[in-house]
Amino acid sequence: MAWNPVALPSEPSEIAEAEFPLYESPDAEDLEAALRPAWVDVDLSALEHNLVRIRERLCGSGSTALTMAVVKADGYGHGAVGVSRALAGAGVDWLGVALLEEGAEIRRAGVELPILVLGTARPAKIALYRRYRLTPTVSSLHELRLWRDWTAGEAEAQPVHLKVDTGMGRLGVAMDEVPRALEILRDHPGLALAGILSHFGDADDLASPRNAAQEARFAAVLAQLTPEERERAIVHMANSAAALHLPESRFSLVRLGIAIYGLEPAERPGQPLPATERTDLRPVMAVKARIVQLREVPAGTAVSYGGRTVTRRRSRIAVVPVGYADGYAWRLTGKAEALVRGRRVPVAGSVTMDMTLLDVTDAGAELGDEVVLLGRQGSEEVTALELATHAGTIPWEILCHLGLRLPRRYVREGRVEELMSRFSREES
Repeated sequence: MAWNPVALPSEPSEIAEAEFPLYESPDAEDLEAALRPAWVDVDLSALEHNLVRIRERLCGSGSTALTMAVVKADGYGHGAVGVSRALAGAGVDWLGVALLEEGAEIRRAGVELPILVLGTARPAKIALYRRYRLTPTVSSLHELRLWRDWTAGEAEAQPVHLKVDTGMGRLGVAMDEVPRALEILRDHPGLALAGILSHFGDADDLASPRNAAQEARFAAVLAQLTPEERERAIVHMANSAAALHLPESRFSLVRLGIAIYGLEPAERPGQPLPATERTDLRPVMAVKARIVQLREVPAGTAVSYGGRTVTRRRSRIAVVPVGYADGYAWRLTGKAEALVRGRRVPVAGSVTMDMTLLDVTDAGAELGDEVVLLGRQGSEEVTALELATHAGTIPWEILCHLGLRLPRRYVREGRVEELMSRFSREES
């Protein structure tokens, strides 16, 4: 039988539009009620608190460094647009992204802060940097020559930040290529050295000898700048760990990633930092859901894929609509706990693509109860470090993998200020 597709009208009919107003944007309360009961809360008060506390730590050491909030990877899973708007209002100086596309998204949302693209540039995208007023990072002589050729004859010089590899072994001009890179920048009027940077490989390991070695190499790079270049260029090396714990690396700007979202980068399981090294940071993200089904099962019941959990007694099993497709890792199977009515309950069986089962036998749970998969409920808290330890990964990955299927509620002092989901769209 031949397939005969039905031709669709290019515009919705008046009747269809009247009966089904698909193009109307529902208000936040109606939208939240329509979405599945699983979401991320982004605490804007905690975000702003962290920026204040980090700045206080910098000032306490005599640093006057500018602050860059790194909002790559969709703001470490918090929603790049939402956190960028909040941080702009809180007075952060710069934003940092990995991709041109990330910077363009933030700029199109109306954020006017300077934005540095930390990743590499391709020839076809170079013109878009100017369109969206993004500052490029140049990490190789090849890239530098691309920018030189593209800006030839331009009346206005293109600001660039030059990245040098001092030992990370990833991106950056090699140490022996620095003189040639500076020569190109000095000889070409279409380019302006607006910044110079490097990146630590081990800043979260406070005892690593690589840190001091990289600092020494970066000092040798800075010694090659003229006094005028050193005065004009923004110098930056410190990521979150270095900004908090390596004072000599702070220079004129610090790049704040995981710390601004409330996680201490140098913290390790069972190894608390000394009080002098701690900063009063508050986790910004919480992952929550509601119980959508409860069932009583007898002892000896295998639950979820593979029967990895077999009940030892008559048990009460709750279903919450969050799974590994949302970023709640399959590797948490049989290890993680969630919070229900202020107490810890274990994950029961395999985490599945869309849902996770919990053993709530002792929690007195009811249909519709709020479950916290990441965050605080009462006196208990499930941290990103805890989940990362169970999943055999790092807290950065836990946050970044929490994807767009989970709506973001931007909350301040317990009040929802904005809800962003796949229904969200730019208003014309």
